[in-house]
Amino acid sequence: MPVMDGVALGRSLGARARGSRSSRPLDRLAWVHAVSTLGDALVAVALAGTLFFAVPVAAARPRVALYLLLTVAPFAVVAPLLGRLLDGRRGAGRLALAAAMALRAALAALAVSRTESLLLYPLAFGLLVCSRAHGISRTAMVPELLDPEGTRDQPEPAGSRDQRDLAAVNGRMARVAALGGTAGALIGVGLDRLVGNGVLYAAALTFTAGTLLALSLPRHNLAGRAGGRRWPSTTPGDPMARRTARLARPPGRVRLARSANTSVRAVGGFTLFLLAFELRRQGVGTAGLGLLLAGVGVGGVIGAFLLPRAARLVREDGLLAGGLLLCGTTAWLLAGRVGTVAAAAGGLAMGAGIAAARLGFESLVQREVPPAARGTAITRAETTFQLAWVAGAVLPVAFPLPTTPSLLAAAFACLVAATTYTVGLLRLARRRDSQPS
Repeated sequence: MPVMDGVALGRSLGARARGSRSSRPLDRLAWVHAVSTLGDALVAVALAGTLFFAVPVAAARPRVALYLLLTVAPFAVVAPLLGRLLDGRRGAGRLALAAAMALRAALAALAVSRTESLLLYPLAFGLLVCSRAHGISRTAMVPELLDPEGTRDQPEPAGSRDQRDLAAVNGRMARVAALGGTAGALIGVGLDRLVGNGVLYAAALTFTAGTLLALSLPRHNLAGRAGGRRWPSTTPGDPMARRTARLARPPGRVRLARSANTSVRAVGGFTLFLLAFELRRQGVGTAGLGLLLAGVGVGGVIGAFLLPRAARLVREDGLLAGGLLLCGTTAWLLAGRVGTVAAAAGGLAMGAGIAAARLGFESLVQREVPPAARGTAITRAETTFQLAWVAGAVLPVAFPLPTTPSLLAAAFACLVAATTYTVGLLRLARRRDSQPS
């Protein structure tokens, strides 16, 4: 018994030591992400009321549609390059994060004296591109830093410890993003009243500090384990292996999850813009529209704090299905009941549903897709999600749709998507069980 106790104690201490080693890089990544969102919030506050933000607030449907299409454009720049850069290359995520921070620092500094100039448009576009590049690179780096050296002694079944780790880490990143964005907004408002254009200088300094933090991230070999499996090593001198992995179809669960999350984004964009124009038809002012947007943000924050705990019980598949059902139920309950308070509550529920689906998909793709194809898979998925969001949002912007039937149609679409997702998972499980061991 003493020998067994000693062995158990040794394993426990070893596990704690490995967890401590893997948590330090994740702590640094969390700081990098918090600084990034803080800087983005400072930029948003600095540009509020300027020529850039005056366009979508103008209430003209064509201008709002143009603004929505502008949010897709950064992916046309990021998608062809960033995914291939991140696929199986050691240190690529670290360099991408540092480059995105450094470029934002330079662009924010250049924008200080150009807030009333047409040059603000390309500068703001560049800031948006770099922000998207940061988000994709951060997502791709999480599994690399979670278990950087393949330190687990035995493979664990999918859905066990590693799945909880990924969901917890992604939830933590969402929390620090919410806290960083809130802090940036508060600091930006205070600085705007005191020093005006100094907010953009503060953003430039914030991104400069983020560059240094990103460069402090470790460079780990991607031939470790993620999700209890060991992936083959891929080096910069092995382009054929990376190309083969990139061209291969993602696993079935990832494809189903991507479809489910695409449905959530499309319904979310459709419902939120439908509510916004319905409130405008009812004569609700800017405060009411702000309450709708605040509800979406609060729902995302609440989800960031609560969903990692739910992931321990329902896994990623449950988060995705739950996000679909929450968005569908919200649209159904709002039908015929749209008002300022109801719209704010609906925005909160939609924000939580979108956060649930995002957390489920991120954790799943990080575990199921090999490092040699992970960057491309994440980039393509994020591009698809943004296209779905814009496609859903453009419909109520371009056409004066009746609110109640449209909300019922959105609820039905979520029900169909949830049913399709569940049936697809059951088919995958049946196919896996029928295969010989």
